[in-house]
Amino acid sequence: MTSSANTPADTAGPACCGAPAAAPTSQNTAQQEPREVLIITDSCCNPAAAPAEERAVKTVGEAITATGSTAHARLVSATDALGGALSSEILAEIQSQLVRGTAQPPMVMIAGQIVASGNFTQQEVEAALTGTSA
Repeated sequence: MTSSANTPADTAGPACCGAPAAAPTSQNTAQQEPREVLIITDSCCNPAAAPAEERAVKTVGEAITATGSTAHARLVSATDALGGALSSEILAEIQSQLVRGTAQPPMVMIAGQIVASGNFTQQEVEAALTGTSA
């Protein structure tokens, strides 16, 4: 897996992505800001995908900055995902969409949902971060 030196992606050890969210507060819970944006890549198994991974990391970082979000990006390789970095529910969703052809790496996930994949735009990620349509 490659990633440029000053990217917003946090490549530290895996966090529990399948943990239940904290109980919502009574203040405007309809639009809670995501805490983490996952960028799931396959460049660990497919070195030719490294440029797409780098574009994905840059695009997600720019979208986070443009929206003023406090979310952070975390890069997850396919190997790490299969090794336990993602919950079985999230893995099942990814595999289902890959089989149906509705998603392809790299994929962006927010709150357990694939919100962009393949050759996606900054606007798509911004829309997912803000809860608006792209």
